[in-house]
Amino acid sequence: MKFSEIVHTIEIESPEDTRRDIPGDFFSIQDLEAAGPTDISFFFADGYRQAALMSKAGLLIAGKSQTDWMKSQYPDVFSRLKDRWVIAKNPYLSMAKLSACFADQNIRTSHIKPILDSIVHSTAVIDSGVRLPESIHVGPYVVIGKNVRLAEGVVLYPHVVIGDDCDIGPNVVVFPHVTLMDKVRVGARTRIHSGCVIGADGFGYAQEFSGSVPVRHQKIYHWGAVVIGSDVEIGANTTIDRGTFGETVIEDQAKLDNLVQVGHNCRIGRGSVLCGMSGMAGSSSTGQFAVLGAQAGTGNQVHIGDYARLGGYTGASKDVPAGAEMMGMPARPRSEFAKIQAYLNKLLKSQRKS
Repeated sequence: MKFSEIVHTIEIESPEDTRRDIPGDFFSIQDLEAAGPTDISFFFADGYRQAALMSKAGLLIAGKSQTDWMKSQYPDVFSRLKDRWVIAKNPYLSMAKLSACFADQNIRTSHIKPILDSIVHSTAVIDSGVRLPESIHVGPYVVIGKNVRLAEGVVLYPHVVIGDDCDIGPNVVVFPHVTLMDKVRVGARTRIHSGCVIGADGFGYAQEFSGSVPVRHQKIYHWGAVVIGSDVEIGANTTIDRGTFGETVIEDQAKLDNLVQVGHNCRIGRGSVLCGMSGMAGSSSTGQFAVLGAQAGTGNQVHIGDYARLGGYTGASKDVPAGAEMMGMPARPRSEFAKIQAYLNKLLKSQRKS
């Protein structure tokens, strides 16, 4: 990839960089430590300062704050690197965009490659009423139930199970050992990673009492559906429960990490992110582009507003307003949480002195 192509792919800080000419071709993106003269690398966080000082990358794309630090603290190093240094408005986003340009076909389009030799493996068990499109890949030991609709470009890796009445959109990729229970709908270009279970019964029980003592858990049977939008990615071993009688909904562009739990009748808003081991209790919801940090969670019927963020380990038992940043258990505004932690630290130090 030529330098001129790179600077027109990313959003750079200075228009003057579009007129520069760094000769040669760049063939890959590498970590700062491993990059060589034909590689691109990125300096977007302060934790990479030492690696940036030693990097031999042929092109180093950095943020403005990292550039200012380098200029002020190590002017000699920056003078050596400046001919191959570019300032991007968002270097992390730049890395994401360029990764799509450089990704090996076996990685970026792993779901397309098998379609070139579209096959239905002889060990697959497919209901006789299912119509298979021309461009489909069905791997070994896949099971497909009744009334399943499969669009063009679907890839089902080995040991995938698809229950009755499912609808799988175009170019969906389902990786090995995923189970889609009955009545799961999946939108275009969604990717579901290994070990996921989509559409199992929610955790619903009603207690029977003898006087004030519980004596029995009466199961609430679930026959609802799961609806997953387009361009969604669901990480390994994540579980999404079916609606009790209605739907559990994952809207377009949502990103769920590994080991996420989504309870029955939840609605995850467009573009929302649920990080590893986070969980949403039944009938809770998010607006668009909300974020739950690692191991964050919500109570039943709690709503997380548009663009709100829950830090790691945060527990939200009440609704969170749009744009809020919350931390702690119970969830508090981040500034309030920081003040409480500072006070507790002071209190602990005073006790040690006394």
